[in-house]
Amino acid sequence: MSSAIIFDNYKTWLDEQKLPKGQKKALLAGLDLFAKQGFNGTSTAQIAEKAEISQATIFKYFKTKQDLLMGILKPVFINLFPVFRDSFIDELRQFTDLEDMVRFFVYNRYQFVRDNEDAILILITELLTNRDIRDLFFGVINEPGKSVIENVRENLNKTGQLRPELDFPAVMRIMIGQIFIYFVQHRFIGNSDEIRDLDLIVEQIIRAIKK
Repeated sequence: MSSAIIFDNYKTWLDEQKLPKGQKKALLAGLDLFAKQGFNGTSTAQIAEKAEISQATIFKYFKTKQDLLMGILKPVFINLFPVFRDSFIDELRQFTDLEDMVRFFVYNRYQFVRDNEDAILILITELLTNRDIRDLFFGVINEPGKSVIENVRENLNKTGQLRPELDFPAVMRIMIGQIFIYFVQHRFIGNSDEIRDLDLIVEQIIRAIKK
């Protein structure tokens, strides 16, 4: 698996911005600590220490810790997520068989999560409590004409191979749930044979949703 793409792209994006050095350091330190400790579990003092700047420097550029969080995630939502979303939708449409589609979905989305795990961990926790983050996230994935959910629904239904008693939310819970559970286990419990494990996940999903 490759290294953190969103983090690398975020750094590239940040390097290209005409921002003061202290502001950039605060953003990168915040990304790392929010992912490891959570937003509520991270203090501005810890961010300042990691960034090797003063707390006064942080508050010079961000009025609150919430503003710092939004400063980190907004570029991800606006500049990076749409690229991954559009690429995923275009590739998904190439498949006509349910098993091929599920395999692509599992490998593609797991790779996306692994490549972007710092941002994803922040996103998972903040979606539950932060309305601004929810609005940004759902605005991207449900953009008219480019909705990830609607494209997955349309393409899965076209195969004609789904179990008729399963509604679409149930199908998505099965597919997405398997990926995120494995991601959390892999990150916090330890390494394993990812290819073998992902193949097993594909098999489990197919058994659950194919008629």
